[in-house]
Amino acid sequence: MAEADEEAEGGKLCSLPSSSSSSCTNSSSSSLTLFDIVWEDVLYVKLFPLLSLKDLFNLRCCSKLSKTFVDHGLRRLRDINLSGNNSPSVELAFGVLTENCCNVQVINLARCNWLQDSILYPFLQNNRRLTKINLSECLNITSRALQPVIIACKQLTTLKLSHCHWLTIGAMEALTLHHTNIQELDISYCSALNERCISVFLLNCRALRTLSLANIPAVTDNLLFTIAKHSKLIKHLNLVGCYMITDRGVGALSLCCKELESLMVRDCTQVTERSLALIRGRVFIDRPRLYQPDMNMVPNIGFPRLFLQV
Repeated sequence: MAEADEEAEGGKLCSLPSSSSSSCTNSSSSSLTLFDIVWEDVLYVKLFPLLSLKDLFNLRCCSKLSKTFVDHGLRRLRDINLSGNNSPSVELAFGVLTENCCNVQVINLARCNWLQDSILYPFLQNNRRLTKINLSECLNITSRALQPVIIACKQLTTLKLSHCHWLTIGAMEALTLHHTNIQELDISYCSALNERCISVFLLNCRALRTLSLANIPAVTDNLLFTIAKHSKLIKHLNLVGCYMITDRGVGALSLCCKELESLMVRDCTQVTERSLALIRGRVFIDRPRLYQPDMNMVPNIGFPRLFLQV
């Protein structure tokens, strides 16, 4: 009897009209939202990487739940690019990033005029896994803002500080003391630096692959000799506007830096084809050949005897 009652009840359920079953399905599905999907395994893995920072902040404004979702997701953010963004609200947005981000590895804040020590310092303190930092043309900060980078960011490989006139000799010496694995350094137009602090950095940082020293008055042939001796693996070298260097320094580079791929010597008035001819063909040079050299004549650069013995 019990089995018969169950079969009868099952028959009643199966005999319900299709319209009733579809309405039940619609009512249950209408209560579901995006945030009912598993956050950790689905939304943060599949959806979050597809959204730009602008998209994330727009989503953050929709509701309290969406704000919670975005704020928790920012902890997963690895790459932040605000280069050249000087919109009125970007400073507030960066405050949100500072509060929530703790695993950023790449940060690009080049040409951000709103950036100050009080804004940048907390962010750098909270993100100690940074490997690439670009602060080029950030004119309203000081060398104090670099303290967390120098002390805590031990995985740093790329540092771009072009046009940062606030970069002092002391900050450069501190960077040299704590970092020996930097592969790319851009200190173009940092006129406060002298030849000695740059030479000491090169002496301790043998992993350097890309170096930009454009328009630094302190760059001379002696510094090029240091690069030739201690940075033999360098691939890209920017010496644009270094008016003190001559054929002797460039000749030293051609002799020792066999991995060199590009050399920028525009506006270096004392560098001529005598030295550039030694590396043309295997190295990209930003200056065209001015004449066809005599291939039977070996240019006499006149290296110092001490340099040739090393």
